[in-house]
Amino acid sequence: MRLLSWIIIGILCIVIIGGVLYYLPMTQDLIVNILKDIPIVSNYIQPKQKESQIDLLKKQIKEMENQIAILEAKLKETSSELESTKSQLNQKDRLIYSLRSELKSVKDNLDRKTQNIKKLADLIGNMDAKSAARIIENMEDQKAVEVLSILKKEKAGEIFEYLSPNKAVNLSNKLGWGG
Repeated sequence: MRLLSWIIIGILCIVIIGGVLYYLPMTQDLIVNILKDIPIVSNYIQPKQKESQIDLLKKQIKEMENQIAILEAKLKETSSELESTKSQLNQKDRLIYSLRSELKSVKDNLDRKTQNIKKLADLIGNMDAKSAARIIENMEDQKAVEVLSILKKEKAGEIFEYLSPNKAVNLSNKLGWGG
């Protein structure tokens, strides 16, 4: 009986030490791996719970990788759209700059022409009517209309007296003075 009690005490010690070691994180896997190799005990040991957690984590990692791939694709698409928009914006900026330059050039040219017409109108306004009529007679109709529209009506009327009838009718119609 003594021998049997020593065997039971030995088995209990092994079970207690095994139980304590089983719940230590580092030794749990080691004990499971050792016990699963024992034929009868392997039926009762199920390390699949940890494997299912690993499978679950692997599945979550794969899902996250898929989400990352989707987000990277969206980021690439958005970056492409942004670059396209930047390119269009730069093109429009260049067009605006070009149009502003062209507008400034046209305005400067118009200002110069206006100044020249005013100077010519001042010069013709200071001449006697007969000399002024000879100059206007040889001008293009549009330029003559611009000059005459700047002059005072009395001075323009004096000049009209010395113009040829055809030229006078033409210019008065273009000035809006004709009937």
